[in-house]
Amino acid sequence: MDNEFKDLQRKWEKQKSELEGNSSNFKQLVSKIENNRKKGLSFHYGNIIILSITLIGLFLFFYFVAPVKELLSRIGVGFMMIGILLRTLIEISSSIKAKKINKLDSTLKTTELTISFYKFRKRIHGPITLIIFVFYLAGFYMISPEFSNYFSLWQMILMDVSCFVIITFIYIQIRKGIQNEMTLLLETIQLKKEIIKE
Repeated sequence: MDNEFKDLQRKWEKQKSELEGNSSNFKQLVSKIENNRKKGLSFHYGNIIILSITLIGLFLFFYFVAPVKELLSRIGVGFMMIGILLRTLIEISSSIKAKKINKLDSTLKTTELTISFYKFRKRIHGPITLIIFVFYLAGFYMISPEFSNYFSLWQMILMDVSCFVIITFIYIQIRKGIQNEMTLLLETIQLKKEIIKE
């Protein structure tokens, strides 16, 4: 197996030098891959910024504006913040992994890394993201009993319903971003495979 890989690498290096010398198609493929990489990294950085602002905003809100006193509420705030912190750490980890596959020195290796990264992101966007959303919603609704001491029934209903609507909207927006990211990754994998074939 190791010999086959080395043989493929040798063939790739030979074909790469031929392609670089006489193919504008090679340059277009490389340019498209680089463009996809930049879009993917922008997606991760955007998520990191939004999640960090949200985390800081939540902390400041529950520290200065509405400091909760009951244990259940504090656990709820903890769930909310841990959920956002976990997602932020996942995005930071993803951006680090994405940077590791940005070179075309060995397209065979970077194709393998890109496929591995695609599978990683697919796992993250599936059950892990859903668990984080459940944590956040559970945390929010754990705070509701204490908030009911300060708000009227109709205000509580409005707050609980609007939270659910906002979370649903955010989830839909995140799903769109995820679909775009998965499409970019699949396209990049195809482009790298195309380079290897040539």
